[in-house]
Amino acid sequence: MRSTRDFLTGVLTGVAIGILTAPRSGKETRDKLTEEANKRTEGLKDQWNKGVAQAKDQFDKVKEQAGQYVDQAKDQFNQVKGQASQYADQAKDQFNQAKGEAKDEFNKNKYEAKADYNNKVDEFADDAKSGINSAKDAVKAN
Repeated sequence: MRSTRDFLTGVLTGVAIGILTAPRSGKETRDKLTEEANKRTEGLKDQWNKGVAQAKDQFDKVKEQAGQYVDQAKDQFNQVKGQASQYADQAKDQFNQAKGEAKDEFNKNKYEAKADYNNKVDEFADDAKSGINSAKDAVKAN
């Protein structure tokens, strides 16, 4: 911005000095000024167009690079998502396996415990019957 302002100041100063010291007639001087102004204007337009083209190129490059970063981020996200899904499936399978094993072990122990209980009940019943019979025999003997 400053260089453009300095340039324009220099151009205007040069034009003013040229007008004051010109050995030409007024028409020649005006024609010369018009010609010089047109040259300078074309030069400024060219510089402006070059600057705009460079800005557009840079913008397109940045936009393309940003798109690449977005694509990479999406790929990484999908990869992590896939791995997480895989781990979740493995965990679910392991849980279901452990659940099945625990259920089988519980049922096995349940039947063993039930059998042990029934055996104890039968044993106590036999002991009670034996005790009753002993008591009956003792009463009969008296």
